[in-house]
Amino acid sequence: MAATRSSTRQGKLPTGFTTVRDVLEGKISAGSRIDLIGILTDFRAPIPTRGADWKCQMRIYDQSVEDECDESILLNIFWPQNDMPDASCGDVIIVFSARVQRYEASISLCTHKTTDLHIYESIKIPKSRADASKARRPSNRTKINRQPNKIENEFVSVLYNTINKEKVPSQSKFDDMKRISINLNKKFSELKDLQEKSFVDTVVQIVREPYDLGDKFTLWVSDYTENQLFYHYKFMEGGFFEGRDDWPNDCINKSSGSSQKSEWIGPFGKMSMQITCFGSHARAIRDQHISIGTWVSLRNLQIKLGHNAANLEGYLRDERGFKGNKINISKLDHLDSDTLSPELKNALRRKRDYEKRKKEALKDLSEAANAGLKRKAQLGLSSEKPRRNSKQKRAENRQSKQLGYNQQNGQADDALPPDNIHVPEDLNRQIKCENERKAVTSIADILAPTYYETTIQGDTIKLQLPFINSNYRTYARVTDFMPPCLEDFAHRKRRTSEYAGLSDNEESDPESASDSDNDAHPLSALTNVVTGWEWRFWLKLEDAQCKESSKGSKDSKDSKDSIWVVVNNQSAQMLLGLDASDLRNDEKSLGDLRQRLWLLWGNLEEQKAEMENRVLKARRSSNSSAPPAHSDDEESGTKKPARIEVSNRAFGCCIHQYGVTVAEDDETKADAGNGKRWERIFGLFGTRITGFRH
Repeated sequence: MAATRSSTRQGKLPTGFTTVRDVLEGKISAGSRIDLIGILTDFRAPIPTRGADWKCQMRIYDQSVEDECDESILLNIFWPQNDMPDASCGDVIIVFSARVQRYEASISLCTHKTTDLHIYESIKIPKSRADASKARRPSNRTKINRQPNKIENEFVSVLYNTINKEKVPSQSKFDDMKRISINLNKKFSELKDLQEKSFVDTVVQIVREPYDLGDKFTLWVSDYTENQLFYHYKFMEGGFFEGRDDWPNDCINKSSGSSQKSEWIGPFGKMSMQITCFGSHARAIRDQHISIGTWVSLRNLQIKLGHNAANLEGYLRDERGFKGNKINISKLDHLDSDTLSPELKNALRRKRDYEKRKKEALKDLSEAANAGLKRKAQLGLSSEKPRRNSKQKRAENRQSKQLGYNQQNGQADDALPPDNIHVPEDLNRQIKCENERKAVTSIADILAPTYYETTIQGDTIKLQLPFINSNYRTYARVTDFMPPCLEDFAHRKRRTSEYAGLSDNEESDPESASDSDNDAHPLSALTNVVTGWEWRFWLKLEDAQCKESSKGSKDSKDSKDSIWVVVNNQSAQMLLGLDASDLRNDEKSLGDLRQRLWLLWGNLEEQKAEMENRVLKARRSSNSSAPPAHSDDEESGTKKPARIEVSNRAFGCCIHQYGVTVAEDDETKADAGNGKRWERIFGLFGTRITGFRH
């Protein structure tokens, strides 16, 4: 082995050629065209693409990576079918003018219009340093831009006779892989082309949660093509559709109840097929944790009409005569661009197009509905005006009083705050907020629940809304924050995309998405892609304003209302005037953050740390062997330390209320449907610490 490696190093790479290692290490910029010579370890048979060209793939390694077991480079060949090359195990290939392409962490080669491939049969290559041109396979292409010269033909024999061939598979294994790829390509079928009484291989996504029937599983799948013999799922209000008569009874009863309806989130139309998986395939679904959103490869899938004799269905059964458990369903990684099959790429592109069409259709439906309501209002057909709750009545009364005062004095409507609100005397003028002319709302009113009243058959029904989308301005001071360490105020920013494996993927701006939209669609099997750092922390705000009606008995510190608000990346950038970074390794940014927050909350950080130390000491002195108790646990026997007064001033800020969905096991509380409930969230926005360059 040592002698072989020494001989390889003595073989000088011809002038102008690049090594595989230089390409993989990124020394060659993307888009550059290179010449390369190496040994073939894998050959994937040509397959058709959506365009006029076909595609085949080869894996190549050379002496620069001969001792690295997993190091090789993928060559993607896009040529007409008649021009496609052929190759055998261990053949040497010379590549002229291949283009380097990079996607995220993946680097590969791709043919260009000037690319030439010259493949040398391994069994015909001379065993000494000699011209190997007689071993070259005939090319199917009519036009060749560049022929190998004498030095390059001689290096073919040097390379083949000196390189470490441990990476080269056996001839039988190589032939098996090649034959399997050919058979799969012939047998592969998209769902739109399925016919009764056939067996096919296909790539699909699970579009509804699989149903476990013990000895078998029922799946619902789609590859986002349409087949006229599939069941037609129609979109209805609320995302429901009429339950199918041929669904398993247990499935209907469990998921839809007595109404015989079940939620269907898409795709709509004739794009989905039901599949029944038996025996070892059912066990594989459990073992592989295949669920809604998973992309899978299905092999030898039987296609025939279902029990209703109207719609095509699929069946995966144990194969007779096969020793052992041959599993014909397997999960696919749709995020790795290097291993993404053309079939899966095409399916992902179709899904992306479907989602765009669906979004546009829903927008059109929404606009049509709004236009209908407007039309009804113009014709006097609108429904009865909903009754106002007490909060709305108080707001309207304040607005009418303010309007009368302003009109009497010739002032603008929003020039004065409500007459029962007083600006705190110790207001921190270094904290500014937008919409300073907007009426001030107390935290108590912000926290107050909102009700909706309606009349049904003469009875008045009062419903509490889980949340409302609303913005407020208030006066508050900071009394606590989370996380407790400033270093954790910034964390790694991750952008999600189901289509990360597509080289033509167009990512949307991560900041353009709503920060409150954290409920991912069940069919979006998303990946986390680290793209930098972002802010996210919480502040506890205590009401700092005084109402005339609440002076006296409610003036004590403990009686004031408080609220936790989340500060997302965009709001934090406005508040701090700083971009997020790795604060554990960026002392300057951490110092700037601490300096700005001192203007916001005074000595809160120091007092919070001191209070936590006192609580810890109190617990230890009470019972050193007992587990830590909560600081509010009176039964622990630990005396709760007195509250430490924080030295900071009130400031004006803006708060918005919105809702997010969270998991909920109690069906009576799952007001968001599908095992989820709405939770009310408050966030800071439009507030800035001045005195620094933003």
